[in-house]
Amino acid sequence: MKDDSFNKNFYSLTNKKWSLKKYNEKDVDYITQSHDVSPLVAKLLSIRNVNYKDIQSYINPSLKNSIPDPSTLTDMDIACERIFKAILDEDRISIFGDYDVDGSTSTSILVNYFRQISINLDFHIPDRFTEGYGPSINSFSKFKSQNTNVIITVDCGTMAHSEIAYANQQGMDVIVLDHHLPEISLPEAKAIINPNRIDDTSGLNYLSAVGVTFMLTVGLNRKLRDEGWFEKKLLKEPNLIELLDLVALGTICDAVPLKGVNRILVSRGIDVINKRLNPGLKSLIEVSKIKSKVSVYDLGFKIGPRINAGGRLGYSSFGTELLTESDKYKIDSLTKNLDKFNMERRTIESYVLDQAISQVDEEKLKNKLLIVAGEDWHEGVIGIVASRLKEKFNRPSIVFAVNNGEAKGSGRSIKGIDIGQLVVAAVQCNLVEKGGGHAMAAGLTIKSEMIPKLSEFFDRQISSKKIENDDETILFADSILSTSAINLEVNQEIEKIGPFGSENPEPAFIFKNVYVAAVDKIGDDHFKCLIKSDGGRFIEAMAFRSVKTKLGEELIKNKGSFIDLLGKIKINEWGGKKIPQLHIIDISKAENR
Repeated sequence: MKDDSFNKNFYSLTNKKWSLKKYNEKDVDYITQSHDVSPLVAKLLSIRNVNYKDIQSYINPSLKNSIPDPSTLTDMDIACERIFKAILDEDRISIFGDYDVDGSTSTSILVNYFRQISINLDFHIPDRFTEGYGPSINSFSKFKSQNTNVIITVDCGTMAHSEIAYANQQGMDVIVLDHHLPEISLPEAKAIINPNRIDDTSGLNYLSAVGVTFMLTVGLNRKLRDEGWFEKKLLKEPNLIELLDLVALGTICDAVPLKGVNRILVSRGIDVINKRLNPGLKSLIEVSKIKSKVSVYDLGFKIGPRINAGGRLGYSSFGTELLTESDKYKIDSLTKNLDKFNMERRTIESYVLDQAISQVDEEKLKNKLLIVAGEDWHEGVIGIVASRLKEKFNRPSIVFAVNNGEAKGSGRSIKGIDIGQLVVAAVQCNLVEKGGGHAMAAGLTIKSEMIPKLSEFFDRQISSKKIENDDETILFADSILSTSAINLEVNQEIEKIGPFGSENPEPAFIFKNVYVAAVDKIGDDHFKCLIKSDGGRFIEAMAFRSVKTKLGEELIKNKGSFIDLLGKIKINEWGGKKIPQLHIIDISKAENR
């Protein structure tokens, strides 16, 4: 079916507009003929503007051929040299991490790597409520009392001027591994490896902290190899590939763009995850009831939230402890606790979200950035709530938890608006006491009476920016397909351009004149449908979280009718069987009926 047969000027039954993504027909023909891929894959590559020269590496990613030289990152060689000296001198090395998944996985990678070379590291994950984000003089003072010589901060430290100055005074060298946007002036650390530094020319500014940390292990491993250290110590050189499970987890959960080396790290990392090499991660997979291969969705929505739950509810180190533990009893205990915390988190989140949504009125929606605040809101869930508001209202959103006049906020953004940059600008204008972040997420602390001024400041900063789909909700489709394309073979074709995530969205397709044979409620939130394909066979179609929504209402109304569907081709693995499914995004009246 030709894509140009699609009528773009309509609204769906849920009052949304559908739009086909653009592609170049000449590109599709060339890619199909020269790279031995299907026309569908060629079209998806054209839509994503993949360069001809990059196509083979895109669909057949190779870590060996794609991993950048770690030395391209500013200060990498300085950091590796200092750590190598610490190893030779048997200096004490300590890690200061962060309580989110990116921070936990970064810390765990270093701990696990150094264990493989027979060196034990201390680590500290700050308590979200009593210590807050980033290094503190108290934590560095504790490191000093433990005779630490070198501190490595991960997923934080770029803004820690006074704390690093204190460490220097105490004779401790600080190495910063971070990706958050810096100010012009950097702390006086021994090394600051941050691809978002103004003077960094690596082109790796899309890396998460765990990606930066992995690059350090590559650089350090090379240094140890070149110096003959493994031979002298009679040690087997660590297999860095085995660390990629944690790299994939941290990268997905930090929602950084899945492009460049990130795609390869996640792709290979998922392969490693499915080998179940990390005992703690294996336990999390089991408690998450993932029976088949682990997917990007599983990492982002099942495993990641459980690791985060510890930090959100006051047990910040549990995630790192689990990912670095080998004792089965301790692993079982940590896993059970994190699973319990996650259930508690959901209850708290639901309450705060309801309260936050009730604050969003027509006046607030006039602003391009939403700000809500509550006195009794749990600080541990405000990031999740900000993400939910962003999704619901298509606005960058900041949620503040207010306590005794102090407001701690967490923000999430949309494409085109760099919320980390906005927060850094507010810090420089003395509107925010402290804060930072990256393009899609930020954290900040402010006096509660300053919130209105901050809202005005942000709105002035982004007043000229066009928010994508600001005026109406537009759903994008990659192509029009026949329902006969809902099968295992086509799904395998689609997966060639995965893994999917930020800046590499999972393809969605329009299916025309589909007969809805059945609509049944599954659990409390979902509908399962049976649709009839062009060839007469029945296909499962799922509409997740659609009960008590406009989509769910329209599905029930249209049982026994023909409709147009917008959805994603999926595979449901159950009991060793693979069943093709359609995951419904939206529905419309059948155009030709």
